[in-house]
Amino acid sequence: MLVIAHVSDTHFGDAQDPSARNAAVMEHLLAMEPRPDLLVVSGDVADHGLPEEYAAARAWLDRWPGVLAVCPGNHDVRTAFVAGLGIETRTVVEVDGTRVVLLDSLVDAVDGQRVDPGELGTDQLDWLDQRLAEDPRPTFVVLHHPPPTISLELMDPIRLRDAAALETVLERHPHVVATLVGHAHTMAATTFADRPLLIGGGVVSTVTADAEAVPTLWYDAPPSFALHLVDDGRVTTHWRALP
Repeated sequence: MLVIAHVSDTHFGDAQDPSARNAAVMEHLLAMEPRPDLLVVSGDVADHGLPEEYAAARAWLDRWPGVLAVCPGNHDVRTAFVAGLGIETRTVVEVDGTRVVLLDSLVDAVDGQRVDPGELGTDQLDWLDQRLAEDPRPTFVVLHHPPPTISLELMDPIRLRDAAALETVLERHPHVVATLVGHAHTMAATTFADRPLLIGGGVVSTVTADAEAVPTLWYDAPPSFALHLVDDGRVTTHWRALP
């Protein structure tokens, strides 16, 4: 059985100082026996995309002794992400006969203003199609922005813009097990391209349902993440919220 630890939205450098929350998640994962086979971080590694934020994130990632798969989010800055983490923004990671294809849905800032919706673009979708076509082994696709709506007023307007084009690509490749995303700061599951779409939760904060009588961006909620257990082509997800 393959175990994927799925962490998202660490937001190093956030004004609320998430360092203790990030440390708690890492310590929990490191204490597992056996440890997960892969650590996925699905974007918003940094809060402002500053070099010092990526230095803190790199030190945190360096604690993980196993395979890593990290993609950028809308709060990241592409050049600083690559320079500070030493990680390409789109790549393929392999572990125990399973492939993980990481995509870059970050849209560059316009006139110094962050762009919160995501987009993959034709070139990247073609690249994804080629990567999926070249190998029929079980594959996870990872990006930051959820493609479909998830019934959260704060998040739905800033989801992936070219979701339909991504869906068309995924539908051509039945060996894609699931799509893993972040961005929404909520532990959630839905479907996309007739397969699971799994949102890893949020370390820095939780975005609550519109009807809940708590802050929409809830910093007092515990840090959360997901564990995806893959057995014989089937994925079972367990979410964790740490005290």
